[in-house]
Amino acid sequence: MKAVISGATRGIGRAIAEKLAVLGYDLVLLARNEKDLERCKSELSKFSVAVEYLSIDLSQSIAEQKLKESASIFEDTSILVNNLGVYSMQNVTDINLDKLKEQMNVNLYSSIALTQQVINQDENQLKNIVNIASVMSLKSAIFAADYSMSKHAFKAWNDALREELRAQKIKVSAIFPGSVNTSSWDGIAVERSEMIQAEDIAEMVGCILAMKENTLIEEFHVSPLTFKT
Repeated sequence: MKAVISGATRGIGRAIAEKLAVLGYDLVLLARNEKDLERCKSELSKFSVAVEYLSIDLSQSIAEQKLKESASIFEDTSILVNNLGVYSMQNVTDINLDKLKEQMNVNLYSSIALTQQVINQDENQLKNIVNIASVMSLKSAIFAADYSMSKHAFKAWNDALREELRAQKIKVSAIFPGSVNTSSWDGIAVERSEMIQAEDIAEMVGCILAMKENTLIEEFHVSPLTFKT
């Protein structure tokens, strides 16, 4: 069993990587920083699973070509986790189109490119795709209009992908979390213990994989019990 995880070196991605390693999955980790990837590989190898990585900036136009050149690393993938995302704050009346394009590149186009590469492998063992979305995929925030727009588009793609792949018996699940305790909150004076913890998102991925062959968890909607931004 092999799992491919984007945005894998920190936060939600790192927690999911460890959960899947515990479950016995070999890992392919994707992120930009090679030093972070090497560190994660060293840490996760203690679970007696194979760990490979690909240093890549999926938001760049050259990413699609690099994915094709590295196609062999995705052979025999059984689960793909699209976790890459970046938060941005722009009021709807102040949207900068260049920044909006950046948001779409990171929060949508990167997942499309990676998913297509994994699905199109000749030796395709894919059974599950888990897309890490956001509560802002469901309800826009005026103070984060560009991010909300990119995540709404991400949900539309997720929904279409889910229905398209049913016939191939590939399960597509989405997780929509509210505020999660990750490095995105560094330097901000908030009570992070009251947030959703990244390990809880990883547990949800474990639940998705534990379902019987013909049972699909389409969506998890997750919110902090009391935390308010």
